[in-house]
Amino acid sequence: MQLSKIKIKNYRLLIDAELEVEPKTTLIVGRNNTAKTSCFECIGNVLDGAPFSFNDYPLQKRENLYTKIALFMEKKITFEELAKQLEPISIEFLVDYSLDDPEDNLGALSPFIIDVDVDTTTALIRVEFRLKTDEKALWKLLEESYYKDGVFTLDDDTHNAIVANFYKLFELTVYAVNPKIPEEKQVKKHKELKELFPFHIIPAERLLGEDGTQNSSLSALISDFFDMSEDELDPSITKKVKELRSIVENANKSVQQQSNEILSTLVSSSVGFGYPNSEELQLGVTTQLSIDEQIKNQTQLSYTAGASKESLPSKYNGLGYKNLIKMEFLLAAFAKKVEKCGTACIPLLFIEEPESHMHPQMQHAFAEYLEAFLGKITSVGIQTFLTSHSAHVANTMVFSKIRYTQKTKDGVTYKNLSTFAQENPTHIDFIRKYLTLTKCDLFFSDKAIFVEGASERLLLPDMIEKCAKAGDFDSQAYKLPAQYYTLIEIGGAYAYKFIPFIEFLGIPCLILTDLDSVLGTEGKNGRTYYKSVPVYLGETTSNETIKWWWRKSKGLSEDDKGKIPITEITSMTADEKTKGKCHLEFQTKEQGLCGHSLEEAIRNVNRAHYELEDTITEDDIEFSGKSKTDFALDLVYECDDYTIPAYIKSGLKWLNEQKILE
Repeated sequence: MQLSKIKIKNYRLLIDAELEVEPKTTLIVGRNNTAKTSCFECIGNVLDGAPFSFNDYPLQKRENLYTKIALFMEKKITFEELAKQLEPISIEFLVDYSLDDPEDNLGALSPFIIDVDVDTTTALIRVEFRLKTDEKALWKLLEESYYKDGVFTLDDDTHNAIVANFYKLFELTVYAVNPKIPEEKQVKKHKELKELFPFHIIPAERLLGEDGTQNSSLSALISDFFDMSEDELDPSITKKVKELRSIVENANKSVQQQSNEILSTLVSSSVGFGYPNSEELQLGVTTQLSIDEQIKNQTQLSYTAGASKESLPSKYNGLGYKNLIKMEFLLAAFAKKVEKCGTACIPLLFIEEPESHMHPQMQHAFAEYLEAFLGKITSVGIQTFLTSHSAHVANTMVFSKIRYTQKTKDGVTYKNLSTFAQENPTHIDFIRKYLTLTKCDLFFSDKAIFVEGASERLLLPDMIEKCAKAGDFDSQAYKLPAQYYTLIEIGGAYAYKFIPFIEFLGIPCLILTDLDSVLGTEGKNGRTYYKSVPVYLGETTSNETIKWWWRKSKGLSEDDKGKIPITEITSMTADEKTKGKCHLEFQTKEQGLCGHSLEEAIRNVNRAHYELEDTITEDDIEFSGKSKTDFALDLVYECDDYTIPAYIKSGLKWLNEQKILE
């Protein structure tokens, strides 16, 4: 059996969020403030049985909360109506046991299976933080705030009373729900829920021992060595643990006996005043020494150098290795805990931002071998949830394990990348390979800019700063340089493959590409061959992204092979260059001429710098250099006040004005 889906409602930004869960590892990625940590905290609260605070209740739901409670206190609705109309914080766990043998004992899941239909292979568990059923207690808590001198009054005190008494007004209730008939449900004990889902959370802020504190995870692990029975121990360490226990036991006895004799003599010699006499019970001392407790509490990690046997304390090691070692200890301790449950429960492990202090290669290795490590230390199937801001972690995981968090005005949603892969099979392999090869940070950005090549990649940051200084972004309080955009070099031949993916993620995207005008000539074999020419001689474009975009705007198939006249492309309006959250820009006519690449567009609008006359043609602005990178670097270092081509400035202005929350 395994957890297959989690639904969270009315918890912070999670107004109505559904998270599809993978059998082994589920990775949650997304930009900051998209409720990744909140997801873990909500689940942890519920499984711990801890009450929620008023701050956990969504902002957009509070007015309804105030209004409905006021109506009840004014005696305009009944308590039963109030209970129905208030939206509780809730979480649902959908468990799939279709792969279990029908004859198997489902252990801790059994109390939650209330559908007697033998064909049902899912169990639905709902936990609600809902209004308590004690009407009198509710009235007693709030009456003083709503009635001043016997008169019903609404003011700040009424709101403050709800805030202060929130955890007293509401309580956690656990239900087993019939997945086929949601109205059919049974109240269950929280203990039964906790037994079903043993869990452990490794938070992002992990104490790594730099302040001299004990390594609690190491102490816990050593404690387990003393506390577990031999049959519970890993066979590979049983012999050594038995040796340690024997040494400690013998040492305890020896020290105990000797210290008792010496201390008893010291005490007897020190006591006077005629007591005790020979007829009384004699004084003695019994010490309670426990060497195993000293081992548990005073053992620290150290690092030993080869044959010299010299050692250094743990704090002298790098934070990345320390973080990794601590997580290994915590994982091992949790694995030992769930071994006692066997297959009778569904262990859940939550790791927040495992990449802390790790260099990129270590991040990659952790993500790649996490499942193998867990499989090595325990035979119990642990379902692991990760959150990350690391492109190295995200791009190591296969698409099917990634959930992208998108924040909208209506709350946060979790998007399953497997869904996109199934709906867009044409380009999914390319996207997956590109993200893996480039370590792209697309998952963590608010906006994206796709550029043609190295020249654009080098020049765009400088051009953005120039536009900002010129006031081109002043329409927004937070200008483009302060917005979290990512710059991706992809080229006109491939950028269009990313457009459906960008639309799926819901990220505003600017595509800057080249017009790439070409002229066709017929060869001896009857085939048409195209060569690059100035725009005034061009009959079409060789740019695949522009062609894809134009066909989409005309409602044509992607596979359409019809020639697209260059005049149809250059006459596209700003609206025609915008498709949802994506906007396309390429070279346009300036000062009477139109370049067919970035370099030509720059030469055209910076004629004095390139010693070009005013009366030139498109042939004169042709770029004939060997290195586009050198061209870009020379421009930045030799011409501080160069003019930015209009199509780039237009695209950057569009991106600057795009809203993230819709």
